[in-house]
Amino acid sequence: MYARHDLIWKAAANLLSASRFLLAGLWLAAYATGYRRPALLGPIALAAAGSDFADGRLARRAGSLDRFGQWLDAIADIAFILAALSCEARAGSIPAYIPVLISLSFTQYALDSVVILGSTAPVASHLGHWAGALNYVLVITLAFAAPPRLPGRLARRAAPLIGILYIAAMTERALNYRRSRPIPCSI
Repeated sequence: MYARHDLIWKAAANLLSASRFLLAGLWLAAYATGYRRPALLGPIALAAAGSDFADGRLARRAGSLDRFGQWLDAIADIAFILAALSCEARAGSIPAYIPVLISLSFTQYALDSVVILGSTAPVASHLGHWAGALNYVLVITLAFAAPPRLPGRLARRAAPLIGILYIAAMTERALNYRRSRPIPCSI
């Protein structure tokens, strides 16, 4: 009975992760139809951030931080973040280099987890973790208050600093290539 209970928690965690693919599709559909309103985008952004917050906790409750779930979480995050921020860049809310840097950072994260560090699960970095959290803050801010509203204007003005954080996260990873032991990814 205990194993079945854990399997249910694990499946729930993976479903929460996978929900971000659906949320990315909803964000893209909202942009494609011209419906960029906070009443729609705000709840999508909050649901994505909430699912990212909860999926790891559910997996840990099941005692099952498996490779599949860790990669599903990471790929679902990047799919949602890139869909949302690419739309925002196209709308002029943020510079296009922000989603480009996020894409490059994730590519480095995936490649260096597998190829350089030889891990079968994503390998976390400290700055990368904070950059990932910032991704959701940025998406939520733009969902509720894109430019010309003040929070959106501040996000746009902070874009160079945000870009520096992504570059610093990639640099941190590059400087740690000599590390012999991977750091486990916390979901």
